[in-house]
Amino acid sequence: MNKVNIQKIISDHIESEREEKDITNWYASGLGSCLTGRYLERMGVEPDEDFDERTLRVFSVGRMFEDWLISKIGAGHKVETQVRVESKEHHISGKVDLILNNVVFEVKSKHSKAFWWMTKQGDAQIQHKMQLWVYLWLLKKEKGRIVYISKDDLAIQEYWVMRDDKELEEMVMNELNILNEAWEQKLPPRPVDDPKHWHNKYCRFHKQCIAQEQYLN
Repeated sequence: MNKVNIQKIISDHIESEREEKDITNWYASGLGSCLTGRYLERMGVEPDEDFDERTLRVFSVGRMFEDWLISKIGAGHKVETQVRVESKEHHISGKVDLILNNVVFEVKSKHSKAFWWMTKQGDAQIQHKMQLWVYLWLLKKEKGRIVYISKDDLAIQEYWVMRDDKELEEMVMNELNILNEAWEQKLPPRPVDDPKHWHNKYCRFHKQCIAQEQYLN
């Protein structure tokens, strides 16, 4: 009997593709998430728990769908992909998925339940809008589109983001100001202490975030 373990082959391959690199600034893709966790991550602190095999597979599948969609958007057109952008003044960087006809595209994948829930809400997720706004700002482009793809049925939803959106500008700049001031002072931002807040659920440094001595009552 063939004893080849296909799951192990896939898991080992995904693990071998992981990149460990020093974080030297803030990533645009992290905007809107837990500020304390991002500070600790940049400091090089180990997360509470590493990603498990299933989560790594979910990430890998997501990248496959995103790459597929980007290739279809750009088929037959002159496009730019994986464009790196950076602001040394504000210590933030990122990679733009695709630029087509002067429009900046950010592609995201979701499983169908999350996709249709978002569709029912009628708007893109705020952290994704903040990320795309940064790209528009740094590239001096006027408009962009967040394109979501459902991994179960290839359904698509699109949402516009404009560089002249003052609300997004205020949110991004406020967050960058907090992070950069915290980095300069070597004092992590105050953690979110509401147990129902989504930052608590999705921050990889949550146990360490809420244990910051400066903010313990």
